[in-house]
Amino acid sequence: MSLAELFWFFFRISAVTFGGGIVILGMVQLEQERRGGISKEVFNDMTSIAASMPGPIAVSIAWLMGRHYRGLAGSIAAVIGAVLPPFLIILFFSPFILRYSHLPAVSGFFKGVLAGTSAIIVPVIFDNVKSTLTDKIWNWVPYILVLSMIGVFDMHPFSVVVTVMALQMVRARCEAK
Repeated sequence: MSLAELFWFFFRISAVTFGGGIVILGMVQLEQERRGGISKEVFNDMTSIAASMPGPIAVSIAWLMGRHYRGLAGSIAAVIGAVLPPFLIILFFSPFILRYSHLPAVSGFFKGVLAGTSAIIVPVIFDNVKSTLTDKIWNWVPYILVLSMIGVFDMHPFSVVVTVMALQMVRARCEAK
């Protein structure tokens, strides 16, 4: 993808997507599968990195995809494309939304947006979990570890992320030898 294509790719998705970064991630995944250019494994790695980084996931995935295609300039073009539409929408429409949010048509619109975002999020999460867990039996270990550390032992998510990342680094070093 050229710099203009990267900008337009993220601008177009970000301009019509309601529901935040995870929905944008879902739309990026669907569009990327249609276009090709990044293997499913590489995109899953990008998704994992984007989800584990601080800050908006849409910005992280834009940065990583832009870097994949065009380096630093691609990252900058993709991030600007991802950030510009929500900025402009909030800038221009928030006064009207706040003023008319009590109207049934406006609240109905946002209820429809909520249903639509759910329809996008669920299949993306299901596909990512399925592809990750069915790849190798070892991939179940971090998944079960995260669930038990948060659900059973009530550990702070930051501690869980650091622990699982350390475990994965040790595993990668062991496999490399």
